[in-house]
Amino acid sequence: MLPIAPPALLALVQTLPPVPGAPLLLDLSDALARARNENPMLRAAKARVDERRGLITSTRADALPQLTVVGDFTRVRDVSLLNSSFASEAAKFGLTPDTLVGTQSLYTTQANLTQPLFYWGKLGTAVDIARMGEQEATFSYTTSELDVLHGVAKAYLAVLSNQAEQEVIEVRRKTAEQFVADVKAKLEAQTATELDRLRAESELLAVVPDALQAEAQLKRAMEVLNGQLGLDPRTPVALASLGLPEAGVKPVGTERSELAQLKQQEAMYRANEKIITSDLRPKFDLSASYGYQAGKTDLLFKEPYDTWRVSITMKFPIFDGLRSSGKRAQNTAQLEQVRQSRIDRERSVAIEQSTADRELEKASALNEAARRAHDATLEALRMSRESYDQGLITSLDLLQAERSERQAESQRRRAELGLWSARFDQRRSLGLPPL
Repeated sequence: MLPIAPPALLALVQTLPPVPGAPLLLDLSDALARARNENPMLRAAKARVDERRGLITSTRADALPQLTVVGDFTRVRDVSLLNSSFASEAAKFGLTPDTLVGTQSLYTTQANLTQPLFYWGKLGTAVDIARMGEQEATFSYTTSELDVLHGVAKAYLAVLSNQAEQEVIEVRRKTAEQFVADVKAKLEAQTATELDRLRAESELLAVVPDALQAEAQLKRAMEVLNGQLGLDPRTPVALASLGLPEAGVKPVGTERSELAQLKQQEAMYRANEKIITSDLRPKFDLSASYGYQAGKTDLLFKEPYDTWRVSITMKFPIFDGLRSSGKRAQNTAQLEQVRQSRIDRERSVAIEQSTADRELEKASALNEAARRAHDATLEALRMSRESYDQGLITSLDLLQAERSERQAESQRRRAELGLWSARFDQRRSLGLPPL
């Protein structure tokens, strides 16, 4: 029993705008190139690399001079002088309280300069860690790129596989329809029985659910591929066939980006230990300022209203509430986590590579077996048709031979695409793109 969509859902589907234009023609290399440019996950990974580059600039700024210009206007009435001992004696000199606490206006223009002098390598190490972070993000981008490209390649294979399955089922359906017509004609000529007609119609009806399922699976595979290519799911796409992969020697792999990323993280945590240690040592800073302060604006930028200050400050931490000790323990634990993750990943990569090699050998053997099986069923089908024309076998026997040939054709195509899939898995295990 086929499910029937409710009227509201049908109306919604009918109002969706169709995707205009002819099908987009793509081969595998075109699909991979489009994924590199349009896949949203790769764009996000690339933005993370750009973010780390910006972090380098902001971290380097902590080691460079900081220059600010300040302009200030203050109007104040300070009565603190009235509470001093001088206020009780001011009357002897003819000074009144209003004279002592009169309102004042101050105009200030000043340039301030601060420069870290010596931090025991903390600032330089922070810049080095920021650079390591950029490299770590680059390795992460490489991993994302390989995952996306191999995902596109597998989705490409899934579409081709479902297309091949749909073509096989369509041939089965047409063959079954032709047999029904032939049996009916022979039934009228009284050279076939009613049982032959029922068997032929049963074969035709058995193909219908397979055809519906194959169509649904093809649409699903196409939507998945479109999503990875950054296309609208409803975009029609025409894919080029792959044929058989070229036989050759095992490609030379590179260091897996996942392992390189973990090694980079280890280096970052080791460098962070130097920063934690520097926080426990004295630091030296230079600060300087120069400007003018006057009670009237026309006195600014004139002597003797210029003011300046130069100072060298040493900060020596005595007790920070064990904050640095906690940071060191946290950093050591994180370093150990990354180290163990790297060791586990190295073992997983070794297993992945050996498994990929075995699967490729198995896929090659299956492809050869499927090809020979298909050749045998083709010959069996040819002989069955000759026997049927001579009246030596029934229509049911011919239908079974036809079904066997279609199944062998389907298995041959699956084995062919499985060989591609195994080749892609091997290249992924070696840290290489699909092509």
